[in-house]
Amino acid sequence: MLAGNRESVCVTDISSGGLAFSFHWPIAIGVKVEVRVPRLAEHIGITGRVIRCSGKGTEWLIGIVFEDIGEVFRMRMVQQICQIEDYRSRVRDIDGRDISSEEAATEWIARYAAHFPRLGL
Repeated sequence: MLAGNRESVCVTDISSGGLAFSFHWPIAIGVKVEVRVPRLAEHIGITGRVIRCSGKGTEWLIGIVFEDIGEVFRMRMVQQICQIEDYRSRVRDIDGRDISSEEAATEWIARYAAHFPRLGL
């Protein structure tokens, strides 16, 4: 969120310490932005600071860093929610099973949690 405005973006890269996204105008280095994931974790706001802005015209690559360890953990939680919901969709599309978010979380944790990137703290 920038200055109270909500803008949809396409995230191009997520790491344990930040993320990058495409945007339709440049954002100044040092500006704080709030990231939210609609439909999955809308109530979780993750604040980062712009550390990179490159491009021109209508395509800008914006890189933000999460400076607070709490923000890093919140981003990690959102990543896991997205992975679990993606798993739920794949199970429905491939196996024809319609499972709840809780069932998907239980199965995803058993199958994939050990391979989820660890925080380098």
